[in-house]
Amino acid sequence: MIFRDVQLINAGKHSEEKLAQNRYLMAYWENLRDIFCTLLPNKFDFYGISKLNIYLGPFEGENFTEASTDGIAIYRRCDFDFSEFKKLPEQDKNERSLFYVRDSLLVLCKRFELSDQVSEVIRTVSEQVLESNFELKREYKKTTKWNKARSLRAITELNHKVGGIDVNFTLVNKQGVTLARHCLFSNAIWNTVWFELFVGTWEESNFIIENRVGKRVFIFNSHGEMVT
Repeated sequence: MIFRDVQLINAGKHSEEKLAQNRYLMAYWENLRDIFCTLLPNKFDFYGISKLNIYLGPFEGENFTEASTDGIAIYRRCDFDFSEFKKLPEQDKNERSLFYVRDSLLVLCKRFELSDQVSEVIRTVSEQVLESNFELKREYKKTTKWNKARSLRAITELNHKVGGIDVNFTLVNKQGVTLARHCLFSNAIWNTVWFELFVGTWEESNFIIENRVGKRVFIFNSHGEMVT
């Protein structure tokens, strides 16, 4: 299987306190997850795992659970304390989060005697995340397209940052002049972006964005105006 996803999880029994902690941690951990996974190379094989869930908190027994039939494996570690994490400066919170991901993957590289090339990919992606300062801007290919005459280009840009994803739509002409710009979402989670911006198509002079179930979410005319 292709390795596509790694997620930090605040382990422990469900409670109102745990729920509040998870809301706080999501701002850092989901942003890191989005950026790290975006920067992973295509067709990267990591011990046949498609996703690694890293559980942070007290545990008993083995610290690794082999991938199930869906390719999801679990790694556990007990070196996380929410109170200590919350006291860290903002940049340190990001870097500590990255450490949990990088170190966990490298520990497993060594444990399962994976090739140097695999561990080098982990180190390279981790360094790229660090160099990005935990913010990544990129065009979203699903809803970025030229019209048939190649006179207009609809561009959807994602800005991954701590706190969530900002999504902006821009319409430019073939000279690269911006005709209009709209903010579609602020501080969104990836599942919202994936579901709501599932496909973009030109229909005559309108650019239409549909969601996962085929509902028209946004329509823009050739001047970049949003059509209701």
